[in-house]
Amino acid sequence: MSFAALQRTTPTPNGRQCTMTETAPKLSPQATSFLNAIKGHAQLPGLGANVARIIAIADSEDESIQELRDVILADVHLTQRIIAVANSVTYRLNASPVVSTVSKAIVTIGFEQVKLIALGMMFIDQIKEPDRAAAMKGELIQSLQASLLAREMARHLAPDEREKAGIAALLGNVARLLLVMLDLERFDDIERLVNNGVEEAKASQEVLGISTEMVNKWVLTFWGLPDMLVALSSGVETKQTLGLGRIVRMAEMLARQLRKPAGPVRDTIIADIRRQCLADGAIASSTFDRWTVAAETQMNNVLALFRAAMPEEDEGFPEGTVIDSFAPIAGPRNAVGKPANSRELVLSRLQDVTDLIARGEGLSATLRTALECLHTGFGYSRSILLLREAGSSRIRARLWCGDVTKEQANFLEVDIGTQGDLFAEAVRQGSDLQIQDTREPAIARRLPPYFAKACPGTASFVVLPIVSGESAIACILVGRDVAEPDPISSEDISLLRAVRGQMILAMKTIR
Repeated sequence: MSFAALQRTTPTPNGRQCTMTETAPKLSPQATSFLNAIKGHAQLPGLGANVARIIAIADSEDESIQELRDVILADVHLTQRIIAVANSVTYRLNASPVVSTVSKAIVTIGFEQVKLIALGMMFIDQIKEPDRAAAMKGELIQSLQASLLAREMARHLAPDEREKAGIAALLGNVARLLLVMLDLERFDDIERLVNNGVEEAKASQEVLGISTEMVNKWVLTFWGLPDMLVALSSGVETKQTLGLGRIVRMAEMLARQLRKPAGPVRDTIIADIRRQCLADGAIASSTFDRWTVAAETQMNNVLALFRAAMPEEDEGFPEGTVIDSFAPIAGPRNAVGKPANSRELVLSRLQDVTDLIARGEGLSATLRTALECLHTGFGYSRSILLLREAGSSRIRARLWCGDVTKEQANFLEVDIGTQGDLFAEAVRQGSDLQIQDTREPAIARRLPPYFAKACPGTASFVVLPIVSGESAIACILVGRDVAEPDPISSEDISLLRAVRGQMILAMKTIR
């Protein structure tokens, strides 16, 4: 079967179909090989889905903060990096409290900055070899510089247009990022040609048999991103993208030059871009200078964030980072993913819950922080809080962390009065329950159908009912994708119940 035929039947991570009918008949063997490598790479569908999820989070309202937090919490390394950045001297004043939860880190660092860090780390975490990692960081910095420049250039436009320009400029380098990840040798070949004066489109066509713009278009379509973003990021001019497209192209050209060492050649090219901007956009020279200065200033901040997020292994934490005993970073994990210093992690994050209760903060924010405390402290794959509906015997998922989508959470609705339902019985009786291996026949028979839909892949879980008086009012469900070899220790039971106790206190005291 040809690659074109494969494309017509290949679903994207969000269910859309990916096609390239206008170019598929002309694909060279090199291009077919590279696109097949992208399509067949085990990690890229998940990467694409997470990129799409982050991009879809448009603003910093409470619901959007929770969505961004959930994406971050699904990645243990990213979680720790974001918390480390929030505790660096860039953001933490001497008298300010230690940041130990992702929700608090997002507020501390800033919503848009966290989105940039998260997107960057997702690409960098795909590779381990030093040469590839160095090239990836260089390309990523260029992408971030282009994004910041595009936002600055689009400052006079509506906020949503400015957001589109920034995201499109960031994604405009996806093809090069994937080339570094999958074929560093051909990436180097293209770079050599470009450095010798060959236009990138021609260099890419010569080495890959396809332009990087066309690869971008195919990949972003495959990932299911909106058509307008695909067009903006791939250099496709339409009536809807014409003005923004010019901004994105100029930002990308300028970012590529700003990345190079200072010197006459760079200055000449930047001056030419400056003249194009002045002629094309009817702007004053002072405006162009303001763009570059503002973007450079922001870029310095972003680079500081990345240094805090990516400390060198032989240097420990980057210079100036403040991480004390009250905000421990997760250390080594055991076979099931539990941090070795689980107790310290839970207790440090539990302090955040206590502070929120003392200040009378919103119930939703407090319960969310408590759930995050459980999730990160014990290293669970997914953590869900189910609350009882008023005047009903049903409890349903309201808050969740980790590898859980909104669609999956919607399946978690339990009628406490149902006989024979494992979860209903545990909640009704107020009994804490641990299932070490869901694959055991005796257990598998008792698991209700909604559990498999809501928590696919869960191999072990714990149910913690929340009871007020004689009435069950909520339930905590935490689980892993691997079976638990041993029962929960008495120390861990105490920690789980301590977090649950804070949840109960919040429900009783916060209105």
